[in-house]
Amino acid sequence: MRLTSLTALALSGLMAATLSSAAEAAWQFNPDQSRITAVVTDQRPGGNVPHTYHASQLDGTIDNAGNLTLPLSLSQTDLLKDQGNLSGLLSGFSKSPLATLHAKIDPQWLTDLGVGESMTRNLPIRAKGNHFERTERVPLKLTRTAQDRYHVTTAEPISVDTQQLMQLDNAETVMSLLGYNKLTDTIPVNFEAQLVPSN
Repeated sequence: MRLTSLTALALSGLMAATLSSAAEAAWQFNPDQSRITAVVTDQRPGGNVPHTYHASQLDGTIDNAGNLTLPLSLSQTDLLKDQGNLSGLLSGFSKSPLATLHAKIDPQWLTDLGVGESMTRNLPIRAKGNHFERTERVPLKLTRTAQDRYHVTTAEPISVDTQQLMQLDNAETVMSLLGYNKLTDTIPVNFEAQLVPSN
């Protein structure tokens, strides 16, 4: 009887540990379904000229404690697309990290959300580069699309201060070489990602 009780207790503990581990599973971005979109507007004498750019193949992760890390590099953007000789000139910058984004997500938000349900949270997101560090509160909408899939988007466009953006490594050099005259004060940015379990 005692052996049976101990066995049941051990099995119960094992099941609880397994369920806890599954509930707090680490997550990663699906690169093919994750991107950042920014509209950069150049101020010209003849009027404003908007240009839309994307950063794709996002390689973000969320660990068991809910720490989100998203490194960004110039090579993930389409800034250099169709730039002819400039692409070769700027290729030295392409692998350089622009910034790394950090955020803290409560793992319970993921486990409590039912399939088809959504929630919106204002999260402090910290952007850190070699020469700057900045924290902004960003409204993110989280939707559980399947038992092991989540869709994350900005609940509304983020207005990024252009002067702050120019603090990114090589940003001024790249924009100058691309022929931009003077940018508007803010740049609207949208973000979307698909979360899947880490391999």
